[in-house]
Amino acid sequence: MNNSELTKILESNFQNVDRDTLDTIFKNSSFVKIDKGTELITEGKRHHYFYLMLKGGVKSYYLKDSKKVCTWFAFENEIIGTTSSIKGLASKETIELLEDSELVRFQSEKINELTQINLSISNLMSDIWSDHAVFLEERLYQLQFMDSDEKYKALILQNPEILQRVSLTDIASFIGVSRETLSRIRAKK
Repeated sequence: MNNSELTKILESNFQNVDRDTLDTIFKNSSFVKIDKGTELITEGKRHHYFYLMLKGGVKSYYLKDSKKVCTWFAFENEIIGTTSSIKGLASKETIELLEDSELVRFQSEKINELTQINLSISNLMSDIWSDHAVFLEERLYQLQFMDSDEKYKALILQNPEILQRVSLTDIASFIGVSRETLSRIRAKK
């Protein structure tokens, strides 16, 4: 991918950001292709980047008794990272690629520094954090107040093609049921 293609991608994803700010962001980002199955961020390790997913998908999970407990999925045009890693701390979760993926990689520390001196970047990061807070609020609501049928319906409604992109094992883990129970839920539909 050449510089003009990456600039166009940044422009289309950050439409409210002026050209000079996009140039600054561009200087602190790079295009990467990463293979399916790669751990983008690993639990217990510091990671110095966050990402914009251009093509592909990821799952986030925690390990509990050597089992992966999926907490979220993300696909095209979504920001990928963990709050801990963006803050320079060791991640509490693992993010693994579900598909061969193309991403824009941003240097967390440099972007965080730029928020102190560039109001546009500060506003952009504020928007990203706000979107993340809304996402977390919705996920907490699902965990606390939805049964597995409702979680499954919400997941499919939010991302109809997820059944073609995510394993049933991971979907079962996400909604907090066994794979057999997920089969029964799907049979009702």
